Amino acid sequence: MIQIKGKVKFNITLDPSTFIFDDRKVEMEQLLNGQTTGEETITFQDNYEWNREILEGASKPPTLISEKKYKKQALLEGTFLMNMHHFIINAEPDSDATHVALSNEATTVQIPLEALKGLYFQFSKDGKRLYEDGMVDAFVYDQDLKLVMQHVTGIEIV
Repeated sequence: MIQIKGKVKFNITLDPSTFIFDDRKVEMEQLLNGQTTGEETITFQDNYEWNREILEGASKPPTLISEKKYKKQALLEGTFLMNMHHFIINAEPDSDATHVALSNEATTVQIPLEALKGLYFQFSKDGKRLYEDGMVDAFVYDQDLKLVMQHVTGIEIV
C-alpha cells in the first residue's frame, strides 16, 4: 500500500495489486510505441454507418470468447504500467503544491506537477508483481520512457 499525502485535500491509499483489474493500465510495449492510453478511437465513415452500428450493433463475427482468452493470456504474461495522473488529481492537490515527491528507503525524487501526465508506475513484469511487498517502480514518459525510481514506497505532494 502506498499513500498519497502532503498538500492534498484527500489522502488516498493506493493498492498496486488491484491495478491489474483497472482498464486504464497500459502495456509497456504499447507505451514504448507511443500509445499512452488503452483507449481506441472509434471512427465512422458517415452518419448512416454510425446510426446502423448504434441501433443494430456491429456486423463483425463473434469474437468474445477469443478476446477473453487473449486478455487472460496477456495478463499472465504482460508487463504493465499505470498512469498516476488520475489518482493524484483525485487527491486534489492544494493550489500552492508544485511537485510530487516519490520516496523509497534510500532517496527522494521530485517531479513537477506539470509533468504529472507522464508519471507511470510499473506494477507488474512478465505477469508477476515487481516486489513481494507490492511496491512499484516509477517512470516518466516524455517521448521515451525513463526510469525515475525503483521500489517506490511513498508519494507526497509538496
